[in-house]
Amino acid sequence: MATSNEAEKARHALRRRRRLRQVLGAVVCILVVIGLASVISGGVRLTASLFDDTEEKEEFELRLQTLVSLDPEPFDSLESANRARLLDAAIWSVIQQNSDSLDTYERDEVGAMYLPTLDIDRAVASLYGPDFHFNYETFTDNGLTFQYVPEKNAYLLPITSVNGNYSPRVMQIRREGSTKRVTVGYLDLYGSGEIVFDPTKLEPAKYMDYIFTRSGDAYYLTAITESEMKAESQTGSASSGGAQAPVAPQDQVMDNVASALPESVAPAQSGSASESATTAPASAPAE
Repeated sequence: MATSNEAEKARHALRRRRRLRQVLGAVVCILVVIGLASVISGGVRLTASLFDDTEEKEEFELRLQTLVSLDPEPFDSLESANRARLLDAAIWSVIQQNSDSLDTYERDEVGAMYLPTLDIDRAVASLYGPDFHFNYETFTDNGLTFQYVPEKNAYLLPITSVNGNYSPRVMQIRREGSTKRVTVGYLDLYGSGEIVFDPTKLEPAKYMDYIFTRSGDAYYLTAITESEMKAESQTGSASSGGAQAPVAPQDQVMDNVASALPESVAPAQSGSASESATTAPASAPAE
């Protein structure tokens, strides 16, 4: 009888161990499935992040904002570029980056601002590279004269300014050896005759490729070329022969400048804005 009870207990113990092994096996299977799902999900996120260049596009848009707005002509190298246009863009880049501290800059008797060449050097090095330099002197671009004041090592900026119609939208970035080909869409903020405050609603009026070449750990602008990407309006503008002249007042950048000027200067600024909107042949500063 005792032997029968012991046998029954042994069978019960065996069944319990089997159920325990089944439960543990099920738990292990669930964990394996969860682990595989996590690995797959992580791999998908990693792959997506490797191909997501949104942040890099935004960085290029910020770097190119003032230059694209001035609609520079294509060039094969910085040496063959319109140097006045390059310097003009660097100057307004400084204004844009220091918009919160413009009131700290020295002014002349009518409120025009002196911009130190030391600040311009930083902007030039950031976009064109540390090995590219200007021989600073008075120059003209977009019908405006930027007077160089040697004793102050600064430019006396015109109180009024003009800015091109365009804002950049980086469409794609292609790596080609030691260079990056950045295709930029030109958003025409004033194409409808009224300023567009939401550029996301615009389609590019044309496209240009900005070539950045690696130097050390960074990439710097070395050329601008026609892009293979074309807009519908670009074909028509090409046959008209000539770039679109800037006619609209500079918005954000010059608003920052105007806000830092004395009130007595405001009438002069508004009165001369239309006069400065005519584009004149640029006179590049000597190398």
